[in-house]
Amino acid sequence: MSIHLEKDASPIRVLVDTNIWLDYFLARGQHHEAVSRFLAKTYDRDDIALYVASLSLKDLAYQIASLLKLDTRRAGKEITEDVSAAARETAWGCVRNVLQKALIAPVGATEVLGAFTYKRVHDDFEDDLVLAALDAVGGHALMTHDAVLARHLGDTCITAEEGLQLLNELDSRRG
Repeated sequence: MSIHLEKDASPIRVLVDTNIWLDYFLARGQHHEAVSRFLAKTYDRDDIALYVASLSLKDLAYQIASLLKLDTRRAGKEITEDVSAAARETAWGCVRNVLQKALIAPVGATEVLGAFTYKRVHDDFEDDLVLAALDAVGGHALMTHDAVLARHLGDTCITAEEGLQLLNELDSRRG
């Protein structure tokens, strides 16, 4: 596992990237099971705190609603007002669910300026905003499945599978 923690680092602060939330809600990709297990195991723990960047919430809502409508189109059905309303309500529900699991890491003027410090390391403004939000909450890790970001940031990034390893390590420290 890639997180290096001091013994008294509690709670461990993990910012969960948009792609992780999408894997969770859309039951997509090879990481879905690990993401679901990680999120379930972190619920009601006091030794780990999950965060979500505020900008991820709007991305999540937009992408979920858009993907639901795309699935409807692919099924050969028309996008009616009822279908649109259902897609929007599902997106709102997903955001509410995230807020039950994670604290909000705000992205404001400070984080926008902070994103520029990451430009030389990882030249992707949206990702760099998330990294600045991670800094703002004193985060220990960014959980993401973005391979390019992970390659550029190394030990700062963990996968859902590594998150499960972290939880196992924390459990073994307890007793």
